Amino acid sequence: MIGAGLNLLALLPCPVKVPIEQAFEDYLATLPAGRSAALRCRLEGNANIESEYYDTVERITDLADLPDIIISPGFNSLFEPPFVERFIKPGHFVSVNDYAGDRHLAALGVCDPGNNYTMLAMNLLVPVVDHRRLGDRPVPHSWADLLKPEYENSIAIRGHKDGTFCETLLMTIYKDSGVEGLRCMGKNVRHGWHPSQMVKAALGSSTDAPAISVMPLFFAQNLVGREQFSIIWPDDGALISPVTMLVKTEKRAALDDLLAFWAGPRVAGIFAGAFFPAVHPLVDNQLSEDATFKWIGWDYIIRQDIKQLINDVNTAFRQGRGEKVRCD
Repeated sequence: MIGAGLNLLALLPCPVKVPIEQAFEDYLATLPAGRSAALRCRLEGNANIESEYYDTVERITDLADLPDIIISPGFNSLFEPPFVERFIKPGHFVSVNDYAGDRHLAALGVCDPGNNYTMLAMNLLVPVVDHRRLGDRPVPHSWADLLKPEYENSIAIRGHKDGTFCETLLMTIYKDSGVEGLRCMGKNVRHGWHPSQMVKAALGSSTDAPAISVMPLFFAQNLVGREQFSIIWPDDGALISPVTMLVKTEKRAALDDLLAFWAGPRVAGIFAGAFFPAVHPLVDNQLSEDATFKWIGWDYIIRQDIKQLINDVNTAFRQGRGEKVRCD
């Protein structure tokens, strides 16, 4: 079983996997030889094993079958009812910091009020406009703008291997605009792609490329300096997809040396350098003074059956892709 017996399982976003692995190896070398040899740690790219591992998590009933520390991006099985009922509500995992974040992030409430999940960093989603393909249509300035009929069949968003679409975007649209908003978004989305495909299409000459791509800020940097593209920081803020850490309450003290690294400034700095703003107070996220963010919020997450919600928002979204709906 993946994760059983591990002190650490880190499912890392691809942009930070290699530099964090290198930094972790350096850190382990500073520990006493016996200690570093005794630690059982596994670092993986989240995209490589996410389906396999998160499907496994749903079936786990024994705390001992889970790693002592789990790091993962996005909304997944670690937020779903089976895991929450078995392991979160009984207090088997505890947050290891109370950092409020920098001047931009503090107002968001990035700390879990239940004191179970630790927010390490956040993947930011932004629209990127290709002016050549947008033509004389207006540039969108908010997430709600993407629902407008003038963008029909003109947008690319993240598509997953299992046939679902970017849950952070779809849940946010549902929270703000309901089922009709999801159907309108479905009508406007042309492609469900990995962000690397969006960048490749943007730089190519295919007539099938979208006018607007919703992608992580990390990938959007590939298009900086090219006059035909604009990275849009929406008026209501860049969307936040969290990178969180779970730490077993009973193992927290024994794993202080691991936590000093993973919740410390070295890892936070790597995240920030890859355009994943980190919450550690000693890290400069190099954000503009007027940067704003759109975070779905812990209260909303806690109140939902996340698995059912993700299924429901994808269903409504697909309805929009397959039927004509009025979106004005």
